[in-house]
Amino acid sequence: MSVTITGVDEVLAKLEKQFSKGKLTKIENEALTIGGQYVAVSLKRAVSAYRDTGATVNEVKVDKPRMRAGVRDIKIGWAGDGSKQRWRLVHLNEFGYTRFGRTYSPRGLGKIQGVYHDTMPTAKKLQAKQLRKLVK
Repeated sequence: MSVTITGVDEVLAKLEKQFSKGKLTKIENEALTIGGQYVAVSLKRAVSAYRDTGATVNEVKVDKPRMRAGVRDIKIGWAGDGSKQRWRLVHLNEFGYTRFGRTYSPRGLGKIQGVYHDTMPTAKKLQAKQLRKLVK
């Protein structure tokens, strides 16, 4: 599971009129990075509630901003290249699972989705604030 943050469209439309494409891309990347780091910290705090060894928290990563399907965004997820490879277990903690006919609801049930809904408004405000700051 990963979290995707997209740019603030209204502000970017105004910025496109003022700056070259290269400069605008750099500005967008900085704003998305700030928002991504905020969400990653919140995500680490949420998954630390059910941590045992800390591998799930340590493997949370923020990718570099990229253009995907015509939209600049940033992915937040789990590294998967660490020795623990916790990305394989995250979906079990998030959604629960059934084993031998019995349904299990772990402590982390719905934590990641909750972080997504709680942090998106603030992350967008941080991005817009960063865009305004970089323009001046």
